[in-house]
Amino acid sequence: MTVGDFIDSVRDAAAELPFIAEVRVADQTDYAVKLILSVRADLFIQLYANLDTGTRGYALVCGGQRIHGRDHDAQGWHRHTRDNPLTHDASAEGQRAVEVAEFLREVQDVLEEEGLL
Repeated sequence: MTVGDFIDSVRDAAAELPFIAEVRVADQTDYAVKLILSVRADLFIQLYANLDTGTRGYALVCGGQRIHGRDHDAQGWHRHTRDNPLTHDASAEGQRAVEVAEFLREVQDVLEEEGLL
């Protein structure tokens, strides 16, 4: 997968979700990209992917604070739950790999449950 392929996959997944107003490339190199998916002024999704290292960082941000997220680093996958977004959930569910489309569906669930949509 190339950075362009990753961006295209995010744009395709975001197009299926009417609450995402815009997909913007915030930073891009030959091997990494950071995308911002706008929901409203104080609510967005940040997606980071480094294709060389396999690092992924997916976060739902509200009012400047992460309220849900999933990351992959050298230790593997972990989740940041909305109940405790500053800690790493290393449960079986927290360690499960997720693709962008699945993360965006999780975000939709969180937004609906929190009354943010």
